[in-house]
Amino acid sequence: MPLQPGAHGQVPYFFLSYAHIPMHDPNSRKDPNKWVAKLFADLCDHIINMTNLSQGQAGFMDVELRSGHHWPERLSDALSTCRVFVPLYSPRYFESEQCGKEWAAFLQRVRNHEGPDGQMPEAIVPALWTPLPPEHLPHVAQSIQFTHNDLGERYSDEGFYGLVKLSGMRSHYQKATLELAKRIVHVAQRTRVAVLDPPPKYDELRSVFHDYSPQRPLRVTVVAPDLDHLPSDRSPYFYGHTPQEWNPFRRGGNTRTLVSHAEEIATAHGFLPDVGSLEEHTDVLASDAPEEHPSVMLVDPWATTTPDCRRRLRGFDQRERSRTSVMVPWNLDDRETMTARARLQRSLESALRTNPPDSSPEINSVTAFRGALSDALGRAANQVFKTATAYPPTGAPTRRPRLMQPEDPR
Repeated sequence: MPLQPGAHGQVPYFFLSYAHIPMHDPNSRKDPNKWVAKLFADLCDHIINMTNLSQGQAGFMDVELRSGHHWPERLSDALSTCRVFVPLYSPRYFESEQCGKEWAAFLQRVRNHEGPDGQMPEAIVPALWTPLPPEHLPHVAQSIQFTHNDLGERYSDEGFYGLVKLSGMRSHYQKATLELAKRIVHVAQRTRVAVLDPPPKYDELRSVFHDYSPQRPLRVTVVAPDLDHLPSDRSPYFYGHTPQEWNPFRRGGNTRTLVSHAEEIATAHGFLPDVGSLEEHTDVLASDAPEEHPSVMLVDPWATTTPDCRRRLRGFDQRERSRTSVMVPWNLDDRETMTARARLQRSLESALRTNPPDSSPEINSVTAFRGALSDALGRAANQVFKTATAYPPTGAPTRRPRLMQPEDPR
C-alpha cells in the first residue's frame, strides 16, 4: 500500500522521536532543543541528497506543535504515514510519557504489518542522544540494535549530544550523522509499512515504557472534581470525565490539560510522574511513613468546597510534607472563580493550614504554572542530590582526565 499524505501535510520519510525539553523562561532566546534540531536538519539534508525527495518531505520533528490544539492530530498523522521511526535514546526519553505514546502509535503499524513468517518489519532505527546501558532499556527496546558500528567508535561513547557539542568531535559527528541517514534510507527503501487508517487517537494511547524504572519518581496528585462531582454553582467548562482532565486555563484552542504540562516539565527535570486523583492517592498521602520522593499536588479551589475533599486534604495536611509542593492555579479570566474567590480562599485555607500552597508568584496563567512548577522541581532535584547515597569509586586514586586535542584522532 503506497504512503499517502496526511491530513495536515506531506508524508515524512522519517519521524524523529525525542524527549522535548520545555523552555523555562518564555522570554529567553535560548532554545533548549537546538542541538536536536541541528541533528534533525542535518539528517534531512543528507536524506534529500540521497533520494528524490523535495525539501520538507524528509522528516518530521515536533518543534512547535506542543502548544497548539492540533498537536495530537498532527502527531498521529505523521506517525501513521512515516516510513521510519527514529527514537533518540536518553534516560529522559524513556521517562517521557509522550515519547512512549509515539512509540506505541508506530508499533501499532508495525504489528499490523507482520509477515507470514511471524517476523515484523525492521522500521525502527534507534539513535543514541546520550550513552545508555543496554540493560537499562525498557523491554520494548531491548531487542532492537542501537549501537550501529558504522556510526563510529566515538558515537557509542558520546552519543550525538557529545559529538555535536564538542568542537574536537566535528568529524565524528559528520560521519555518524551521514551513516545514520544512510541507515534510514536503507530501511525506508527495503521496508514499506502500511499506513494506519484511521490514525490512532494519540490521547488514548498508553506508553510502552511502563516497565522502565527511573531513579527519581514523582507523584502528581490532581485535586479537582470531574463532571459527575461538580459543585452545584460551578460550570463544567474547565472539567472532564476524570480529575486529570481538569484544564483551569482553557480558552479558545488551548485544550491541553494541566497534567500534560506537569508531565512535560517533570520529565524535563529527570522525574517520572505518577499521576493520580486525590481519591487514588489518599492512602499514601495520609500515611505516617516518611516521604522518600518529592511530590506535587495540583489543587482546584472549587474542589475544597466539598466535605469529602476537605476531609481527605486534612488527612494529608496533618502530616509533615516538606517534599510536597501544593500548587493552586487561579484563572483571573474565570468570572465564576473571581466572583467566589474570597469564599474559595477560606475553604482552601481550612483544608490546608499546615501545608500552604505555593502562591508567590501567583499562578494565574499556563506560563506562570510552568515556571512555578519548574522552580519547585528544581528545588526538589537539589534536595534529592543532597540526600542521595554517595558511591565513591573503589581502589587507588587515578590521575585527573585532561581535555582532548583540537581534533580527536579516534
